Amino acid sequence: MKQFAIIYSDSENPIIKKAAENLSQFLLDYTLNFPACFKEGEPIPQNLRPIYIGTKGSSEFINKNSIFNLSRPQEYRISVKGEVAIIEGYDELGVLYGVMDFYNKYIIKFEFPHDDRYCVNFFEEKMPDFEFSSCPAVSDRGIWTWGHVIYDYRAFIDNMVKLKMNTIIIWNDFVPLNAKEMVRYSHSCGIKIYLGFAWGWDTDCNEIQIEELNRSSYEILKKYEKDYADLGGDGIYFQSFTELKTETLDGKLIADAVTEFVNNTSKLFYEKYPDLDIQFGLHATSVRERLEFISKVDSRIRIVWEDCGAFPFSYIPNDTETFEQTKKFAERIAKLRGEKDKFGVVTKGLTKLDWFEFEHLSGPVFVGTSSKTMKTNRVFRKRKIWKYLQAYWLTNSDKVYEIIKAMANAKNGDLVVTALVEDGMFEENIMFPVALYSEMLWDNKTELNQMINEVALRDYVDFA
Repeated sequence: MKQFAIIYSDSENPIIKKAAENLSQFLLDYTLNFPACFKEGEPIPQNLRPIYIGTKGSSEFINKNSIFNLSRPQEYRISVKGEVAIIEGYDELGVLYGVMDFYNKYIIKFEFPHDDRYCVNFFEEKMPDFEFSSCPAVSDRGIWTWGHVIYDYRAFIDNMVKLKMNTIIIWNDFVPLNAKEMVRYSHSCGIKIYLGFAWGWDTDCNEIQIEELNRSSYEILKKYEKDYADLGGDGIYFQSFTELKTETLDGKLIADAVTEFVNNTSKLFYEKYPDLDIQFGLHATSVRERLEFISKVDSRIRIVWEDCGAFPFSYIPNDTETFEQTKKFAERIAKLRGEKDKFGVVTKGLTKLDWFEFEHLSGPVFVGTSSKTMKTNRVFRKRKIWKYLQAYWLTNSDKVYEIIKAMANAKNGDLVVTALVEDGMFEENIMFPVALYSEMLWDNKTELNQMINEVALRDYVDFA
């Protein structure tokens, strides 16, 4: 069998190196020999099958041999002709995601020929010609999680890369002691990272004193400057006192009070850090009938909504009775502050914290550095939960797809969609519902049944 040569021009770019690393892993399963990796311009043995990865701007070969004009961030083009493969990206992320789909769209397509052989290693023969291009339906795709239930942050991030995710929001009681290392590793994988903390409350929104709120704005800014400003993250995510099922607190409308407080506090931030990316995690339960107040939130802030109704905003994936109302509400809030509104959501219906056993941490910890025994035991404990979630995702995934399409269409793809995937051992196993979800965020044109088939065939996807 002819072996492969992976040829990349920008050998110092960490995201391109991550692309080459993943491509090597995929090919190794079929060739049993590590593909040789070369910097473009180095001599390459003639008996190797070359795969060029890069952008027109970084690769002379791709610039001369690609006739395609990629026009959108993260877009890629895969071309295989005469046993020479080109994985071209509009940018470095496009290269990375093109590598992922070289496996998802090319290798799997020809590995399963739909005859009584069931599966073949087609690399033993001449590589079939192939052309495919794609770009994301949702610009920012990822995961929301508490930090202390990430048990291996490198493996967690690596699995996000396989799913073409580019955003993670991590909530913590205390800033992780290894936060800078987490940020650096996320960035080397093309993933933006936002660390979250509370504005104006501690552990119970009911304990807020509305009349004292604005006095805390300066303290919040100081907390940012002391704990977060130097970490290198891509912005901050905060929640305030909206995680309640009542409209009022201390006799005042929550929607009115939180809008005033958030605007006053963010003004202090923007005066010193005008380019800071601030995301406001807002629970719809306390404000859904008072959107006229929320519409006045500073337009520079991205509102990231959750608890918007039925599945996929509900923890329970068979909670679909009020789905149509939920869809209408999602479309409404997507345009609440105009067509260019900075909008995002956190969806649920996947794994979550066990709130019956939850305890707040007593101090800062090293996140994502757990032992093998801890991870092995945790995987076993979560298996039955994943079996339940998987069953209803197979039944109700059309609801998720419909909501994602509606929100993406409303925002022309410019939005943040993160799934609550926490304490589910994602770093050890990419479970089918998460993989299917991620593909919906990337591609909202493929028929759902076809998408289910394609995702289920991926070797790195697990079933409970």
